[in-house]
Amino acid sequence: MAVAALVLLLAAACGRSATVTELSVVPEPVFMVQKEGSYTLHSSLKMSVTGIGQNSPTLKYVMKALRSAHFRPSLVSASQDSDVELVLNDTLNTELGDEGYLLEVRSGGIRLSANSAAGLLYGCQTLLQLLPADVTRTAYAAVSLPECTILDYPRFGWRGVAVDDSCGVLGMKFMRRMVDAMSLYKLNRLRLRLPADADTEDVAGMVEYAASQNVVVEVMDSCGWDVETDTVFCTNGFYEGLERAREGCDVVMSPAEYCSFNRYQADARYQPKADAGVVTLSRVYGFEPVPEGTTARLAEMIVGACGCYTAKAESDARGAEYMLLPRMLALAEVLWSPADGRDWGHFRRKVEVQKDRLAARGYNYCEGSFTPLFAARRVDETTMNIEIATEVPNTYIFYTTDGTAPTRESAVYIGPVNLQRGTHIKLLPVYKGVDRDSVYEFVIK
Repeated sequence: MAVAALVLLLAAACGRSATVTELSVVPEPVFMVQKEGSYTLHSSLKMSVTGIGQNSPTLKYVMKALRSAHFRPSLVSASQDSDVELVLNDTLNTELGDEGYLLEVRSGGIRLSANSAAGLLYGCQTLLQLLPADVTRTAYAAVSLPECTILDYPRFGWRGVAVDDSCGVLGMKFMRRMVDAMSLYKLNRLRLRLPADADTEDVAGMVEYAASQNVVVEVMDSCGWDVETDTVFCTNGFYEGLERAREGCDVVMSPAEYCSFNRYQADARYQPKADAGVVTLSRVYGFEPVPEGTTARLAEMIVGACGCYTAKAESDARGAEYMLLPRMLALAEVLWSPADGRDWGHFRRKVEVQKDRLAARGYNYCEGSFTPLFAARRVDETTMNIEIATEVPNTYIFYTTDGTAPTRESAVYIGPVNLQRGTHIKLLPVYKGVDRDSVYEFVIK
């Protein structure tokens, strides 16, 4: 037994190594190019800093974040001796703006530069997303990252989530976990409505904690959400938002049909009880805060958007996480990334990696909607070409067309199929070896 224990101890000490071959970052950066070479980070990595003090909140956060990923960072004075170099620009890089960053993984090390502490923080979050998804749960002795260049900055300055916990069922631990998740995905505003008897010291501590990760917390009073004098939060759709913009107000868009995270995010028959209506992950990802045809002047008044969640008396922290995640990620990409660079197919694949990352950090989340999505194309008078997918990649869809219920022994959909008009098709989604939802039935028209 002693020998076996020693072997296990030595194996743990040696640690595992990982090689990252594909980059998966949410929200999608403005510019990202992967190159041929690589750089290996060892658990005892060295860091150098330029332009920021060793006691700065940003550096403290970066060091803490690296330790949570099982690295043991230490500071060195010379950049040539470091694995990771953090640089606060002394000459303004106008392309980056206030929140942007430039992250370069090169054969000689990693360099992260920005015009501000916020930019360095966001660059650090991207660096963390380059690491294996389970890095907070698995201690790697070494991680090889591909050489890459990432230049990034946000589309909107106001990127937020509003949580109404006036029932007092979620607590400050939940709020801190939300701040951590928001920071990871570059959301920067948390609007809270708390019970009247909320402990002032706990709230102040949470607000201070959020500030050290560049998340601004706004605590609303009992009057409701819209207590700011210079910003209007529009929850009734685009028309209201444009009307308020014409009045000279900064506008934060929050239409319920895209931003209500209290609504079902998949087939209501197989989901926890929620508010009426469905706001799927793909629905949130299709949200455009600036309506088509908006003039440039009015578009400038739309400063961002906000996803909203209201806790009920029967809610709890795990349930709230389930409702917010991963829809919060879709909103983050809508608000940070260039509108013309959005790609639903690419995003849905990235979400699978992010689910693993969230799971490693202990978050609860919804797998997504398994309701089959149909695309039908006319072949001739009697035949349609059918494509089938779900929101969740790697879902197997078993189907029948003879009226019987599909099982895992039925035909599996592997690509577009021609079916006669009037065909009664039944579908069974299976994900990770488990039947998801029940049988869906459609008639091809």
